[in-house]
Amino acid sequence: MKTRSALAALALTVRCALALAQTAVSPAAGPADFTVGDIRVEGLQRVSEGTVYNYLPVNIGDHLSAQRVREAIRALYATGFFRDVQLRRDGSTLIVVVLERPSIESFEITGNKDIKTEDLQKSLRNVGLATGKTFDRSVLEDVTQYLTDQYFARGKYGVKIDSHVEEEAGNRVKIKIEIKEGARAKIRQIIIVGATRFPQKEILQTLELKTPNWLSWYKQDDRYSRESLQGDLEKVRNFYMDRTSMRARSTRSRRSSWRARSWCRSASSSNCC
Repeated sequence: MKTRSALAALALTVRCALALAQTAVSPAAGPADFTVGDIRVEGLQRVSEGTVYNYLPVNIGDHLSAQRVREAIRALYATGFFRDVQLRRDGSTLIVVVLERPSIESFEITGNKDIKTEDLQKSLRNVGLATGKTFDRSVLEDVTQYLTDQYFARGKYGVKIDSHVEEEAGNRVKIKIEIKEGARAKIRQIIIVGATRFPQKEILQTLELKTPNWLSWYKQDDRYSRESLQGDLEKVRNFYMDRTSMRARSTRSRRSSWRARSWCRSASSSNCC
């Protein structure tokens, strides 16, 4: 996920650089530095002009330099509303030219059985993948990896997740995620390494995960999952802690009994013991 975030940040930097390279300044308009007399926004479809002005760190009367241009483009890209931003000059007028990201007209998930559709839609809505939201392809790629990790955690290593983006008129897209879960991995053997104080059979009996047995078809306890493994590791820790504590109490009890008998013998009293 971190790698994808870094790639997304790199892509954003490249887009900013390209936009800066495309910033048009008329040769007859003089140097790039000028005082902004007016601001005009072009290319808007759903986003309002007021939203652009709120995020644009330039006001009428400001002196615009190359550094301010870079800061303005960066600020507008950071909103997530636009996939292309350019700043141009027409005399003393600053022209902000934008290309909005498409909106999501419909969003569909098919093929999921282990994870409820409602749970998936709720999680994906929180990251911006839902009908009516602004579409960002990098988010879709992150979601695909997230779903893959979720199924891996459930032991379904053969899962295949395909995403389809269909462009529609009016700068809109339809998104469909198809999931082929595949079979869950089964446990062939469980080996406990380093177990010398207690029999392995006794430890294995405490685990939720099992090797295939005649009840596995019903209990499905031979199906691997990361969550079950973590729970079983905790059970093994508790197994050792409980028995170590019991042995310690037993040892203290035997020592106390031995001291009492020794005291009785030393006192030479027949009524002591």
